[in-house]
Amino acid sequence: MDARGYRRHQGENFTNGNLGTCMDYTNSPGTNQHPNNHDYQELEIIYSHLDSTTTVGSVVTGSATASGWGRLVSSSASKHSSIYRLDLGNGQSMLTHVIWAE
Repeated sequence: MDARGYRRHQGENFTNGNLGTCMDYTNSPGTNQHPNNHDYQELEIIYSHLDSTTTVGSVVTGSATASGWGRLVSSSASKHSSIYRLDLGNGQSMLTHVIWAE
């Protein structure tokens, strides 16, 4: 578990039986290539919002400017990933990391 009490991996012992999840340490990773239902449940616990905060941004299509995310501050060489910075005022800003899919 990390400092907040979240489990990082389902199994952290290389000699235990294979759990069939990418969040399992193993000496035989052939069947541990993808998350399982437990992994998705853990993500929901970690990222669910119990307040009015939202992480949903504006919808981006084609080569839109994504103005709801602020201004583009960096892009990967392959243009498959971008980082936008939105000024929130009072010295605060929000960064949005976008992984572009075709």
